[in-house]
Amino acid sequence: MIIVKEKYFKIFEDIGIKLRLKANDMIFMAEDQAEDTYLIEEGRVRAYIDSRDGKEITLEVLRAGRIFGDASFCKKAVRDVNIQAVTDSIIIKVDAKSLFEVSHQDQELMQLLFEHITDSNRMLTHKIKTLVYYNSKQKVADFLLANEIQQKVNFTQQEISECLALNRVTVARVITLFKKEGFVKTDYHLITITDQKGLEDIVKGEG
Repeated sequence: MIIVKEKYFKIFEDIGIKLRLKANDMIFMAEDQAEDTYLIEEGRVRAYIDSRDGKEITLEVLRAGRIFGDASFCKKAVRDVNIQAVTDSIIIKVDAKSLFEVSHQDQELMQLLFEHITDSNRMLTHKIKTLVYYNSKQKVADFLLANEIQQKVNFTQQEISECLALNRVTVARVITLFKKEGFVKTDYHLITITDQKGLEDIVKGEG
């Protein structure tokens, strides 16, 4: 996943508006006009859709350094997901036109924006693959590997279950199994990966 370096936060602040959100505040809804792009400075937000039967399906939980709302890069586009703050958060809202103008003066920033768009497409394809082909163990192992920072995964089991469209009890059972196998250690809202290769083997179907 593409993480914006902190040195670029000031650029976003200079051309955007800083918003302070409380947990569960809505940022935008599906079908809203896509006019702005957002950068997370602190906290986490989730992208989700509503199913036909009224259930919320979480697609991803995004943390500090992530960009979202890139539909605004296209003229007359609308949002295709809902975005809601998971925790108290600080985000920067930037007009897409202003962001493009600044990026023309900074080749590294422009490359980062292109990488972000490419990575978003890659992650969507991978999401479909995991939902269709992976069993519960593979889904949880893949999630842990994709969201670790220095072997730490700062997600609750409830958040993991929402992201993977799994029952929370199922996620808890898988993580307990991983602990017994020595793949992870757990603490309050924190999972530490202790055997990365073991989790990789599970994702490959070899564990």
